[in-house]
Order: sequence, then C-alpha cells, then structure tokens
Amino acid sequence: MNLKPIGHFSKAHGLKGHLILFTELEFKKKPDVIFIEQSGSQAPYFIEEFKPFNNGFLVKLESINDINAANTIKNKAVLAEDKFLIKEKDFEFLHFTLIDEVKGEVGQIEGLEGNAANPLLRVIAGEKEILLPFSEEFIIKALKAKKQLFYKAPEGLIDMYLE
Repeated sequence: MNLKPIGHFSKAHGLKGHLILFTELEFKKKPDVIFIEQSGSQAPYFIEEFKPFNNGFLVKLESINDINAANTIKNKAVLAEDKFLIKEKDFEFLHFTLIDEVKGEVGQIEGLEGNAANPLLRVIAGEKEILLPFSEEFIIKALKAKKQLFYKAPEGLIDMYLE
C-alpha cells in the first residue's frame, strides 16, 4: 500500500461528524478508506460520504458521529492510497496544444491543478504559466490525433496572465 498525503481536515461541518477535507488534489474515484496521522502512525478511517464541497470535499467517516469526535481529528494530516489519485499521466489532455478561439495558439497543457470543484488547466506559454478553468463550457473540441484542445477562454483571462 502506497500512501500519499492528500491534505487535512480544516473544520467540522454540522453536528453529525462531517468534516471538510482541504486538498488541491483530484481523485479518479472515491477512496474507501483514508488514514489520519495520529501519534506518529496512520490510523485508518472508513469513508461513508465523500463529495465535492467548496475548495475540497465534505467527508463523513464511519466512526466519527458527532461534532466533538470530528473536532478531535481537525487539522490532522490526511493520507490516501495513491491508486485513488489522478496522476498527470492519467490526464487525457496532457501535452496538448491549447488553441483559444480569440488568441489562437496559447501554449502547451502541462497538467491539471485545483480540485474537483474547480479544476484548472496549467498551460505554459513561453515563460508564463496560465491557469484556465477546465470545464465543458469552455472546451470547443479536442483533436486527439493532432494533440490540440480548442478552447473559449473567458474574456480577458489569458491577457491577464500575459501582461
């Protein structure tokens, strides 16, 4: 089992033991279990609920049933098996050329950042890094054979990075 740090529980949410997991990582599927750093070891906790929430995930763990129990693991490091995480090589548009409908060829897509609620394309344009929302509403089409992603950026967003 290969565990990777994925973030921390920033705070309890509600009275029934829900927690907000702050993370900047993407998951390919919901983890069954997470591990929490406690006294130098990793204690396993099984997951009942795991859904996108603001800048992270709303999580309900099996043995955490009230706000007091949730507060005992607040701010602790959270780990998960790396098989649940999206690696850049799993991202289908990695190394595609991003072509904006107004700006034309912008640069090369070098990764995916952000979280499930707000994923961002990381595009390298010369010496500049551009972060663009990764959403179907902005994607015009993808030509996989040519490794091109045609995109309609929100007005002024690309210019903001290039100035």
